[in-house]
Amino acid sequence: MQGQHQERWRELCARAAVEQDAEKLLKLTEEIVRLLDEKEDRLRQHNRAAARKTDQIQTPLREKK
Repeated sequence: MQGQHQERWRELCARAAVEQDAEKLLKLTEEIVRLLDEKEDRLRQHNRAAARKTDQIQTPLREKK
């Protein structure tokens, strides 16, 4: 699904670059923003999960000192 989002927002950007109708352009940009917000949320969740895993791995190492 993530790959589909990537393709979708890039496709919409290409369409927005040539869109002449202001209302259609607004709808395209709103959808682009929504998709990129979703992507940002996924990346933040991934980074938080990775940080928790790192903390769990490092905590036993710190206790051995």
